[in-house]
Amino acid sequence: MNNVIEADHGKLKQLIRPVRGFKTLKTAYATIKGFEVMRALRKGQAAVFNLTRDILGEARIVERAFGIGPCALAEAVGLIDERLLLQTA
Repeated sequence: MNNVIEADHGKLKQLIRPVRGFKTLKTAYATIKGFEVMRALRKGQAAVFNLTRDILGEARIVERAFGIGPCALAEAVGLIDERLLLQTA
């Protein structure tokens, strides 16, 4: 278990090395979070949160990770409402 975590952590360290000049904790946090979100998307770990299974769904995951998009629950309710309206029409 520890080796798996360290192996994953090592890849993140390789990505961060070229960008070492973080001026504030806020920029460091945002950059590392961005790296982690993109890696999770590439590895398929975020697939369960991708409600529409397309590129827009991936964009929504990134938006939610940084707090600029709607929460997943609100989005899911909206999708369900939309599909119910289509079925009843």
